[in-house]
Amino acid sequence: MAVLTAQGISDVAVELLTRTLVLPNTVTRIPGSDFSGDNGDTITVRVPQPGTARIQASRGSDITFDDTYEVPVDVSMTHLYHGKLLTDEEMTFDIKRFASQITRVQVAAVATGAEDQLAGVMNALTADDDAVNPDGTNVRDAILGARAFLGGNNAPASGRWLAVSPDFATALLSDEVMVKVNEAGSESALRNAVIGRIFGFTVVESNGLTAGSAVAYHESGFAWANRTAGAPRGAKDSAMTSSGGVSLRQIFDYIPTKLSDTSILSTFAGAAAVYDWDFDESGEPESGDVAKRFYKLELGS
Repeated sequence: MAVLTAQGISDVAVELLTRTLVLPNTVTRIPGSDFSGDNGDTITVRVPQPGTARIQASRGSDITFDDTYEVPVDVSMTHLYHGKLLTDEEMTFDIKRFASQITRVQVAAVATGAEDQLAGVMNALTADDDAVNPDGTNVRDAILGARAFLGGNNAPASGRWLAVSPDFATALLSDEVMVKVNEAGSESALRNAVIGRIFGFTVVESNGLTAGSAVAYHESGFAWANRTAGAPRGAKDSAMTSSGGVSLRQIFDYIPTKLSDTSILSTFAGAAAVYDWDFDESGEPESGDVAKRFYKLELGS
């Protein structure tokens, strides 16, 4: 077996990783460089709020000055990793293709963990509509309700997504209004988990979502962050790579007291939902009231 290096393992990770991620490609991404210095592993995203135009009562009359508002959204990152201790016996007798036997498992684990940071936020949302029929008979009305909700909250028409669990996808695909990917002739989109479009939403299927659930949202409705740790001084070999919106660090080292190699892949990732304030007629934010850029649906029993 050829000598393995971190860079070689990372090259394999690039190919595998792009096949794994779905949800992070549909939301707002916070640059990893923002998490540094005093910020530590948490950063506050400033979300500007809309203002309201006023009418001057008469020529030359005094005007009213308004404040501008920003909603703070805190995003914290978690250190996700997968480590494998490889004995001399394993390396000599058992492992024939390191990339497929070891790296494939490690990359899938870390990439899934990074996506699960966002999926967990979506799964924790309270359903806005929990009466979608499993047979899909009213799924069209449910999605139209989500569309009306986002429109009422001034979510832009572009950049709208509908993330669905596999069983929700089954109910949705039974509707003839759904423009399926294979009918649109876009095989590459199908490979990236995009299964079609309906009522202005691009539909993606994700196993990260709770069974029977779907989330309709504008891309600004969720923030997702990702960064790798720096190169360790003590490791024999390390490398960093980025693909599909997620970055990875790989460490390859040897522990003589255990007569074993180590392979460790890791990354930092975190996510948060974005909430806006509701405003009263005077243009002031209403205490305790929020507006959402997302709408959750669930299949009924």
